[in-house]
Amino acid sequence: MIRYTLHILTLITVLCDQLIASDPPKRKTKTDVVKTNFEVGGGLMGSVLYLSRNIQEDNDALGYTIVANYGGHKLLRYSIQYTYYKPINIEPTWYTIRANTFEFNTEILARFPNNKTYLYPFLGLSYNTFRGYFTGQNDYLNLREQFKANTTIKNNWLGLNLGTGFEHAFGPVVIFFDYRMRVGRERGWSFNIMDVCYGGGLRVKLFMPTFKSIFHGWRNRYGRV
Repeated sequence: MIRYTLHILTLITVLCDQLIASDPPKRKTKTDVVKTNFEVGGGLMGSVLYLSRNIQEDNDALGYTIVANYGGHKLLRYSIQYTYYKPINIEPTWYTIRANTFEFNTEILARFPNNKTYLYPFLGLSYNTFRGYFTGQNDYLNLREQFKANTTIKNNWLGLNLGTGFEHAFGPVVIFFDYRMRVGRERGWSFNIMDVCYGGGLRVKLFMPTFKSIFHGWRNRYGRV
């Protein structure tokens, strides 16, 4: 009797092992790592470069930009961007103007039904540098009240970015286009549109854990169960 009982228990054990092995994968729980998009890339940027001073037509500066953004699985996404502009002249008042911009933006994602195309209005802050040789000639803005003629002038200013962008993903590669205005304070307390920019380029989409899942994992490892 004992021998038959052992055989039956062995058979039950084998059947249980087979059932467990054939079970479908478990659904992810809240404690599992959740991943989101992280994109890096670059492109070209066109800018009127200090709108109030750039009084010449068709005198946009060409810039090279690098960008990275984080997010995309929810409504908001965050991006940082750096742009370097090739030197231009605003003759005969300014020569060898050099400019660059560093900015941080928050983007609101509007997804198309295919989930590959996004429209993203954005709002953010920028730190802008303008440096050029000021001759004082044809000074329609009366800048000689502020700057000495025939000297190199450098301005740094904070800007508020307002704009919108469009992107489409081809697998891990994203093509994007955007348009923005930068509002800043030029003289005194008056605020003006300082810059108008348009650009586009490519980003490569990577995947990484969200900050929330990383923080949750650290808590589980070092204190909270």
